[in-house]
Amino acid sequence: MRALALGGARIVFVPQAGAVGEWPEGLFEAEMRVAAFQNGFFTALCNRVGPEPRLTFAGESFVCDPQGCVIARAGQGTEEILHCDIDLDCVSRSPAHRLFLPDRRPELYGRFIQES
Repeated sequence: MRALALGGARIVFVPQAGAVGEWPEGLFEAEMRVAAFQNGFFTALCNRVGPEPRLTFAGESFVCDPQGCVIARAGQGTEEILHCDIDLDCVSRSPAHRLFLPDRRPELYGRFIQES
C-alpha cells in the first residue's frame, strides 16, 4: 500500500471474495481504514456477493476516505452497485500527506527492499 501511495495513487481498489463468516468480524474494514489513513488515499473494497455451492459471499463492499472513515457501504447479501462521491483534493490534505509521508527515512530501511 505504501508503494502505491508513493507512486501517486489517490484511490486503491481491493477486489475481495469474502464469504459470510469466513473472517473475524470487521477485519477487512479495519485493514482498509488503516491503509487509507496511513497512506493518504481512498480505499474501496469490492466484495463478491451471493450463494455458490459451498459458500455464500457476503457483499458489503465499502469505501474509506483518507481520514480512515467509511463513507459508503453496500448491504450484506444484496447484489448492488455501490456509488460514492469522493473529493480527490482531500488526498493532499490527509494526515499521511502532511505528517507521515514527508518524514519517511528510506535510508534506514533501503537495504531491506529488493530492486527488481
